[in-house]
Amino acid sequence: MENLQQRSSALTGSACPKKATELFYVTHPKVPKALLGPFLTEADAECGRVVMRSAEAQVTACLVDAVDDITHWHAVNNGQVCRAFAGADRREVNHG
Repeated sequence: MENLQQRSSALTGSACPKKATELFYVTHPKVPKALLGPFLTEADAECGRVVMRSAEAQVTACLVDAVDDITHWHAVNNGQVCRAFAGADRREVNHG
């Protein structure tokens, strides 16, 4: 995994995989493996980073050849849960 600043330069050029899928994770420099993830979008992972409440937590990306059904389900679920805890799913209710 690499942080998003490294990813942008790594994804340019002809060395890119032909149809790779990008998964996102929340990592911390003091922990050897991802704390949260996978996520399907960078925005969902960012909600996860907010939920961690650590200034050192960061969103990282990982390219994979394919995402199986179980991983896809986990990534969708992780995104929904982290958006809810981060307050990103709150919608104003019109009481009119």
